[in-house]
Amino acid sequence: MEREVIWVVVNTNSVREADKIGKACLKARLCACYGLIPRIKSVYYWPPKSDKLEISKGPILTLETLESKYSKITRVIQKLHSDKVPLIGQWEIEQVTPQFYRWLKGELD
Repeated sequence: MEREVIWVVVNTNSVREADKIGKACLKARLCACYGLIPRIKSVYYWPPKSDKLEISKGPILTLETLESKYSKITRVIQKLHSDKVPLIGQWEIEQVTPQFYRWLKGELD
């Protein structure tokens, strides 16, 4: 099956921010769909190498797309995201059905 289907995964600081990024990518036809996964909390040091703990509860944004769209999506995220260093990554989605692949590809062409 096709191996180019990916989820772009992004940490966000609020549902509003996730929707803003997701809708921008959707309207630009960079993704076929986006979703939000609730996050109980994320704990990290900020600024880097400090002793100050930050706590965030914003959702994880997932964008269903093709690997060829990743660099353009990354640019949109970096432009719209409130963090200086957001997590932006990708997960390969394997063995999607042919029907789903055709739908996804059709939405992005």
